[in-house]
Amino acid sequence: MMLSRSDRSSFSIWLWTIDKWIFFSFFTLLLLGMIFILTSSSSLELKLNKESYYFSIKHTIFVILSFFIAVILSKLNFHKIKFLSLVGFGLLLASLLYCLQYGSDIKGAKRWIDVFGQSLQPSEFIKPFFIIINAWLLTIWKSTQKNKFLFLSILSILSIDIMLLLQPDLGMTLLITTIWIFQLLIIGIPMLFFIFLIFVIPIVILLAYNFYSHVYVRINDFIFGTNFQANQALKLFNDAGYFGKGIGEGSLKNNLPDAHTDFILSVIAEEFGLIVCLIIILIYTIIILRPIIIAFKCKDIFQILSLSSLSALIGVQSLIHISSNLSIIPTKGMTLPFLSYGGSSTISAAIVIGFLLSLTKKQIDFSEVNLDIEDYK
Repeated sequence: MMLSRSDRSSFSIWLWTIDKWIFFSFFTLLLLGMIFILTSSSSLELKLNKESYYFSIKHTIFVILSFFIAVILSKLNFHKIKFLSLVGFGLLLASLLYCLQYGSDIKGAKRWIDVFGQSLQPSEFIKPFFIIINAWLLTIWKSTQKNKFLFLSILSILSIDIMLLLQPDLGMTLLITTIWIFQLLIIGIPMLFFIFLIFVIPIVILLAYNFYSHVYVRINDFIFGTNFQANQALKLFNDAGYFGKGIGEGSLKNNLPDAHTDFILSVIAEEFGLIVCLIIILIYTIIILRPIIIAFKCKDIFQILSLSSLSALIGVQSLIHISSNLSIIPTKGMTLPFLSYGGSSTISAAIVIGFLLSLTKKQIDFSEVNLDIEDYK
């Protein structure tokens, strides 16, 4: 199908205005994710007595839904994104509160709620909406110098962090708080406040180490090198070679219960090789750096804050997953966006992409488009 710049159809306008680097990088990761879940979940299906391709089929449904969500969100303007984020943020705060009382208890944590028979994790969905809302609050604070908007920003992050720590979910708490601090640094905050924030994070980790048994075990395992999952993953990275053992020939997925989620990169390295891993990292780099490059050219503070922090969210989450797989940091149940199995994670990341595509859209002036039929005779 041929498209021209004079074509005013909604699809043509959408195609000409979106950032194609971000879109096709996102699309490529979705396709790769379906392949990797297919190869990494077969042994788990046998152990759980699930039908063949159970996880692969479910993940494919998540991928299709995520794709359409990203496309729909990419068509929204700034005002609609703000309104949607405000509504979504309010509903998801209520969902986090609901989780504490009625959430499904899985592995000692109440992070999931059942919606039409499907487990959803509100903390995954709240991330992109919080980023937009906080960028909005900080933009108003900067332009009006009214401290009540900074107070609302602090109140919102405290509300999220308290509910996440009560679940408990230290990793998600640190991830969202890191992005919040990143936004404050961009907008500009007093140095004393920044120093205070720098000291808060180690204190929170220290308290979690003393009060949460799973944090205590993971940090000790990391320090003494006794974590079986991390050791297996690191060994397979060392043995993978440039081209891996071949599709379906890996052993990690047979030994680890979370190979298709928390250790998906190790599975990829073992079966597909280090070259494929480097290509994947390159694709993530495009998604992370492209919005930041565009943000440098923007004059709107809200757009700068939103673009840089949304891309930072993808970057920090990916970095945590990769570092955990390489035993650089203690193991943390952090998914790799678009590649790890999980509906909440995949859809949440697609919302981020949808917002990025919307905020990076080109503005077309149709008054400059010549539609005189005489020119084409």
